[in-house]
Amino acid sequence: MTPAESLAQVEKRARRFETTDGTVWRRWGSDGSRAAPLLLLHGGAGSWAHWVRNIDALAAGRPLWIPDLPGLGESATPPAPRDHTAVADVLARGVDEMLAGAAFDLAGFSFGGIVAAFLAGLRPLQARRLVLVGAGGLGLRKGEAKFLKPWLGLKDAAKREAAHRHNLGALMLSTPERIDPLAMHLYMRDIFRARVNSAKSSRAEPLKQRLESLRLPIDGIWGRLDITARGKFDEIHALLRGAFPQARLKIIEGAGHWVQYEQAAAFNTVLPELLADHRISGAP
Repeated sequence: MTPAESLAQVEKRARRFETTDGTVWRRWGSDGSRAAPLLLLHGGAGSWAHWVRNIDALAAGRPLWIPDLPGLGESATPPAPRDHTAVADVLARGVDEMLAGAAFDLAGFSFGGIVAAFLAGLRPLQARRLVLVGAGGLGLRKGEAKFLKPWLGLKDAAKREAAHRHNLGALMLSTPERIDPLAMHLYMRDIFRARVNSAKSSRAEPLKQRLESLRLPIDGIWGRLDITARGKFDEIHALLRGAFPQARLKIIEGAGHWVQYEQAAAFNTVLPELLADHRISGAP
């Protein structure tokens, strides 16, 4: 089975929706489930397919909603300034259309972690708990561009693919040897459709600042070898606990930034465990 066929197998099990502002949402899981929906937000220059190895496991017991973030994947471009605030504003209206006031749990990966925090702030009566997955926006990503190869302007297809392969191995996975055909297919497919520059938000501190105002249980999942965290897990945990004193930080071994893809089995166990916890928001 080719990577495209493998992706199509997962996608065909979803129901596809499009909001009035052009955001594309997909839903997996039983229509009859009474469990609270889980909303997953993908990373920058990505799409719903950032979660391709997690969907079946996470949708087994509850409705699973995954949008293509505005300006990414198949979704329409958000209004200026096309940053995390604009993306979150559009998603908040999409939540109103798709979930009709229902409470939901929320997990966001990388740039999606920033957007998830802002979305939780916009819909505080619905967002029950938040899990940040290798999230950016904490002021930890410095000098990242130095090890990424530029690809815009490369006319030779082989050279473009070589640059993408290098960047995928350098940024997303723990080692270039972990790049498989599906990962390469997803990376190259989605990066060409990106109309939002997520890097600016991810390298700054919008999430760090937003955490201070949130009033819900917050946890984190990071890969041990995530180059964007650079081993600053104590600092990350302190930031999470500053927002929610009982916050837990789960480190998954053998994984880089794209932790839910690289170590899917471990991730598919850890995330439901965090979401099943009944800690009270704001508890000492």
